[in-house]
Amino acid sequence: MVLTAEILIVGTEILEGKTCDRNSKFLRSQLKNLGISVKRITVLRDDLEEVKEALQRAKGRSQLVFVTGGLGVTPDDVTREAISKAFGIRLVKNEALLQKIKEKFKEYHLPWEEADERFALLPEGAEVLPNPLGLCGFKLSVDDTEFFFLPGVPEEVEAVFKEGVFPYLKGKGRGFVAKKTLKCFGLTEGRILELISDIKGPFEVSYLPVFPEVHLELTVKAGSQREAEEILKHYQSIFAERLGLFLFGTDLETMESVVGKLLKARGLTLSTAESCTGGLIAHRLTEVPGSSEYFLGGIVSYSNQSKMRDLFVSQRTLEEQGPVSRECALEMAQGVRKRFMSSLGLATTGIAGPTGGTEETPVGTVFIAWSAEGEEEVKRYRFFGNRSQIKLMASEVALDRIRRFLLRNSSGYKEAP
Repeated sequence: MVLTAEILIVGTEILEGKTCDRNSKFLRSQLKNLGISVKRITVLRDDLEEVKEALQRAKGRSQLVFVTGGLGVTPDDVTREAISKAFGIRLVKNEALLQKIKEKFKEYHLPWEEADERFALLPEGAEVLPNPLGLCGFKLSVDDTEFFFLPGVPEEVEAVFKEGVFPYLKGKGRGFVAKKTLKCFGLTEGRILELISDIKGPFEVSYLPVFPEVHLELTVKAGSQREAEEILKHYQSIFAERLGLFLFGTDLETMESVVGKLLKARGLTLSTAESCTGGLIAHRLTEVPGSSEYFLGGIVSYSNQSKMRDLFVSQRTLEEQGPVSRECALEMAQGVRKRFMSSLGLATTGIAGPTGGTEETPVGTVFIAWSAEGEEEVKRYRFFGNRSQIKLMASEVALDRIRRFLLRNSSGYKEAP
């Protein structure tokens, strides 16, 4: 029998959009790895009756219930009282926990207030879960349902799950799970579905659009971890063949980390000249640890004066073709390569909007160019969205063009499925 679970997120600030809910995503991912199916996620206000009723409903339909938030000492922390009212269980002071909490306060030189004793107030029969980063967390069995009450702080949720929840749940799920996230760029979800729809096997595929990319989560369940990993590896290779070069990475890899890995492997260096992307490409490249080995530097040339002074773009090009043109983009790429003496130069120039467009060069027009010894490329694009989306898309395409250039002579290169 497959174990079913649901997640209750307590916090008015989350429901009102003041704070992002990171806990349900983390819990769902961890439970899926354990072969446990999450059937429902509910966000609740800090309201005693609302939380009480949600706990009662959850008890009747789920074997495992994870509740985050509402375990503090302020008036809006109502989870403890909701448990008591929902199941008729009295709250008792856990003296051992109280002593540990007092020791933590003393260790961190925090003043002790009488209200802080609420941290040690637990439903009778509850089992304290270890929390190396905080004070809250306990497990409670109510008939055939196991409740896990966790803090609201995401870092604490992850710590309590690792230290107290995972050891308890390990082996209770159905089978062993292996999964891989496949990251694609340049294809819509519909096109990806066309390419892979006929691939059948013992796996599940879920789609996650992460602008401007599409991520596929490939999940396999089997009788042993080794079997699950082998099946996953087999189908991952089939997916990779179908998706071709549009599949740029997996799991924690990013477009910029993949480009960095390719540059490093080939002993090449890169510099950037950015106008409309405003340094975003350089920022992304330098987010990768060790990027100084292959990224020499970048110039944000937002004005014509900067383009001429820093990148050697000719005044004639700017006057006759304009700063948003093929000619300007290519001269920027050539100029930054010369300025930094790098193997490759990458440049962007365009109109990110929302104003500044014309009939010939509407908002979203971007020219992307790269220059290398003996070879160079410049392409015109039209991107859509707000200013931030256009900048992000331009930076992604620019990095992708470098990636494709670096892979061009590799076996299995496929420009388009």
